[in-house]
Amino acid sequence: MFKQLIGSLLLASSLLACQSAAPTKVTEPSHPVVVAPSQTLDRDEVRAKLAARRDLVVERFLAYREARVYPVNTTDVGMQHVWMDEHGNLCAAATLISQDMGRDAAIAVINGDNTIALAGVTHGPLADWMLTSGLTHHEIVAIQEPGFSRQYRGREPEPDQRIVEVQRLYNTYISVERQIRTLWDENLEAATDALMARPDLAKQFLAS
Repeated sequence: MFKQLIGSLLLASSLLACQSAAPTKVTEPSHPVVVAPSQTLDRDEVRAKLAARRDLVVERFLAYREARVYPVNTTDVGMQHVWMDEHGNLCAAATLISQDMGRDAAIAVINGDNTIALAGVTHGPLADWMLTSGLTHHEIVAIQEPGFSRQYRGREPEPDQRIVEVQRLYNTYISVERQIRTLWDENLEAATDALMARPDLAKQFLAS
């Protein structure tokens, strides 16, 4: 009985010694995956660049107003947007867009819809242009004043009628400028918020 006890103790000691002698498995420390931080947009930087754009676009709008070369609506449907009239005169909004895109591109971008109203444009190149113009959508809609037809029915209006229509548009543009300047800072902030909501476009705008 004693021999069996001694044998058991020797066997246990032997097993314990084998376990102590076995090499310890070393686990490599895990290294966290380093992810490059995504490019963040600096709102102040976007706002500053939009402010410069706003200055430029408004300056171009005033030059268009003072030139008094406006499209005339020769349809018989009353008030209607005219992107370009029969003589090739572009509306105010189309003119501003053409000074960035080029005249041909500004005409092609409407896909033949000569009565397009920017109020209903929310996506595509025209919407992107509006977002990067420094103006709000509302301000650009105000700039795109529809022409008033006095039942010309496709014929050229009399000279005095054209003068009356040009004067009407000129007075409207005076009012639009007043609105733009009155809410300049507020609308610049609104334009910045609108562009910040499109980070992909905002990044392109900063890089351009």
